Amino acid sequence: MKKLIMIALAVSQVFISYSRVADPEKGNGPQDTLRVYYLNEVVVTSSVKETNELKNMPTAVSVISPKQLKDTQIESLPGLSSIIPNFFIPSYGSKVSTPIYIRGIGARLGAQTVSLYVDNVPSFNPSAFDFEFQDIQRIEVLRGAQGTLYGRNAIGGIVNMYTLSPLTYQGTRLMMSGGNHGQFSVKGSDYRKIGDNFGLSAAAYYKRDDGYFMNSHTGEKVDASENAGARVKLEWQASPSFKALLFGNYDWVSGGAFPYMHVDSTASSFNEPSSYDRHLFTNGLSLNYTGSGYSIHSTTGFQYLKDDMKMDQDYSPKSIFSINQKQKQHSVSQEITVKSDLEGRYRWVVGAFGFHDHREIDTPVALKEGMVEVLQAELDRFTANAPLTITYAGDRIDLPGIYTKPSRGAALFHQSTLDNLFGLEGLSATVGVRFDYEHTGIDFFTESDGGDVNIDFQIPNMPIPSMFIEGDTLLGDSYSKDFWKILPKFALKYQFSPTSQIYLSASKGYKTGGYNEQAFSKILQNALRQSLMRNLDEKTPPTIPIPGMPSDGTDAPTLEEQLSYDPETSWTYELGGRYEMFDQRLSLTYALFYTRVNNIQIIKLMDQGMAGRTVDNAGKSDSKGFELSLKYTPISNLSLYGDYGFADARFVENDEQEEEDEYAGNRIPFAPRHTVSLGASYVHHLPYGSFIDRLVANVQYKGVGRIYWTESNKDASGQELYQPFYGLANASLAAEKGAFGLECWVENLFNTKYNAFLFEQDDVMTGETNTFVQRGYPIRFGATLRYTFDR
Repeated sequence: MKKLIMIALAVSQVFISYSRVADPEKGNGPQDTLRVYYLNEVVVTSSVKETNELKNMPTAVSVISPKQLKDTQIESLPGLSSIIPNFFIPSYGSKVSTPIYIRGIGARLGAQTVSLYVDNVPSFNPSAFDFEFQDIQRIEVLRGAQGTLYGRNAIGGIVNMYTLSPLTYQGTRLMMSGGNHGQFSVKGSDYRKIGDNFGLSAAAYYKRDDGYFMNSHTGEKVDASENAGARVKLEWQASPSFKALLFGNYDWVSGGAFPYMHVDSTASSFNEPSSYDRHLFTNGLSLNYTGSGYSIHSTTGFQYLKDDMKMDQDYSPKSIFSINQKQKQHSVSQEITVKSDLEGRYRWVVGAFGFHDHREIDTPVALKEGMVEVLQAELDRFTANAPLTITYAGDRIDLPGIYTKPSRGAALFHQSTLDNLFGLEGLSATVGVRFDYEHTGIDFFTESDGGDVNIDFQIPNMPIPSMFIEGDTLLGDSYSKDFWKILPKFALKYQFSPTSQIYLSASKGYKTGGYNEQAFSKILQNALRQSLMRNLDEKTPPTIPIPGMPSDGTDAPTLEEQLSYDPETSWTYELGGRYEMFDQRLSLTYALFYTRVNNIQIIKLMDQGMAGRTVDNAGKSDSKGFELSLKYTPISNLSLYGDYGFADARFVENDEQEEEDEYAGNRIPFAPRHTVSLGASYVHHLPYGSFIDRLVANVQYKGVGRIYWTESNKDASGQELYQPFYGLANASLAAEKGAFGLECWVENLFNTKYNAFLFEQDDVMTGETNTFVQRGYPIRFGATLRYTFDR
């Protein structure tokens, strides 16, 4: 009760930020807590792993509050792009891909470089990253390698999300919103206590829109979408020292796939189905025991992902190439940590983590009439000087395949923090290490169907009947490999005051390797040609010359070598600090960083995009830059903020290679060099008895760029290829009365034109190189009605 009274009193304060260590004599129990107050809002944060208070951690960290999410109309993870320095998520128009770039480090395919945790449960697939926010208590973004405490796939950083607890918050929330382009959404949630020690919450949401881009081939929108979900959370404070939490989330998505269009067009042009459907379940069980001077925390997580993507992969009204990718993924994780309290000079945490991930991918590729014509022309060239003709028996070749990608891993980690180092008050050191093991593999069975040919002989005075040659082929095998990594961390911090510090840190991270299932499209096409030539050679009389397959004179890599790519590792070095001045009305944070990535993974287009995309290793890269965040509250009802990030990320020469690196000196693609966010929030209170209690106005500007689109940084003609810097303006005005609020909002106020994605692809029919883009969203506006009843 005493803690609830303290929080209620704190609600009346404005923009006060401080850390507090609980006093056992007051009945609070030992814990690490950060409280941040933004305009009448309380955000309480804690960590089950960190040995430093979150606010005073020796790393770059941003904490996003529920009010910030509401004021900036952020409803999912991509919306966080640019409001955090050097944090960028492109909007690709489909939830199947949510790549996160931090400080120039990111990935479009393969394993993620930034990991996502929701209520301490990890997600193992970027296809699960983009879901609807509802009743978020806080979001933490830790930038820089976080391998010591979080392990694999945290080279760029970590995103931690926490939802409201029914033990600390009770109330009912309803929201309904609508806007142009058929935007409509409704959300509802209820939080309540059942008895003194048991809390229950339930939430549900539905969202839809009509889409933003046309398909000129069908005359309909190509990217209309629907999204619905539900969440349940149970919390039980069994005793003062033991608490249990159980939650389950479900999210459903159905909509169009990527609305790619030619760079000179204003609409897509697909003649094949293009859509994306997803079912996502996330469940977690947390157990927490607080002893005398220590705490034990256990988190068990389970995630099930099932999705289905259909795509016209030639992105044209021609019938050339289409794909239907289905995946099912089951992920189970378990983490146990034992942590000391924050009252002593020496603090520590030890933990163990294990996971099992099983992913099954069904990816049938269809080579349509146009592609068969291209393959036929290739056969015609082979037989140009031979007394025969070879023609495909059908006008379609299917390349079905099922790929199972199991992985499992285990880790042990430890981190220690020692205060008052060398007897100097305020100086502390943090040291940690993690031993990480992973086993990953691929089991595959794939084939070609429809690659049979007919052979007609044209030999004078030698009648030979036509022949039917089976050209189909199948491949099946199983490969696996193991990774062992040691991930250390070092940091020094000097605390000038409770709200001011400077730190220096170094940390290692790694991103897992694996196998490319998308490479099979090209592999099967090659196997089909070889099968045809082999069967043709066996059945053709030896007196008839048959040309062979062309060869470059080099030994071809093994199938496993074609599929495999290795892990990448990184070291991040960082110098930063945080300061609060003028009675804590001005908050300033900064960081300077340098990251070296070894064995960096890149995306390679097979046959200029006509045979899929694969992951490959390409030497080394450097990323260096700085970040600056400023928040200022000149008066109690006005808040100003600004965030800026600069990241110069480039490929560098690999000293271990004898040949010259192809990309050395080029900028890392898809990662912006600059991110900017500027904003203001103003609250105007009306006199008592007025029809409206208060007005809340928000304005925001988000800028990002420049973004290069290829590893070469150039297009097919050798010209620089990039998206210039662009900025988007958003604004909202809300009127609030009691529990009700009506908000009018607009996004991309000035209808700024930009490309969210760009790539080049060869036209197999003409040989020309086409440029396709994903346009940025146009101006969007609407209104939102809210009802919030806090018990």
